[in-house]
Amino acid sequence: MDKGYGVYIKAFGVANTLTLTRMFLIPVFVISSVYGYQRFAFFTFVVAGITDFLDGFIARYTKSVTDVGKILDPMADKVMLISIYVVLSLKSTGNLNIVPVWLTLLIIFRDVFIAIGGIIVFFTKDVNAILPSIYGKISTVVQIIGASIILYCNAYSMRFRFIDELVYVIGFFTMLSGVMYLVKGVRSVI
Repeated sequence: MDKGYGVYIKAFGVANTLTLTRMFLIPVFVISSVYGYQRFAFFTFVVAGITDFLDGFIARYTKSVTDVGKILDPMADKVMLISIYVVLSLKSTGNLNIVPVWLTLLIIFRDVFIAIGGIIVFFTKDVNAILPSIYGKISTVVQIIGASIILYCNAYSMRFRFIDELVYVIGFFTMLSGVMYLVKGVRSVI
């Protein structure tokens, strides 16, 4: 049994295994959130964040970046973030801090929009146009920081006084990155 697992790790890689672990943590996070286990959900989010850091670090440090990892890692990040914001917009979870549905829809729409635009650009012209931009990275960091604060406050039953301001900051950077991807995509096909 151990020998088979070792062969799997060698073939698939430690970094990709950590990415898959993060993907398996997503339903754990969602289920624990929906059923009111906010501290466990926060702990799951923290573990997922650690796997995200480690998979990137290991892939770069060991020079084992793979094509599979290039697809799985951002996919895991996006599915995790979307799952978090969907859960945070559900009033039925009993959370003290709820994000408005419009923010969740904006995050989902931006990611779908980028994916569709990326496919169009990929098949028409310049593959580099679909590479992550600094605006996309800033938006993702802002979304993660915002989610971290809200999840932490919900886990420990603390009302976050600046949730409205935080929501607008997240919304602004999400929209800005979407517009910048649109501009970059249009320029690449013209």
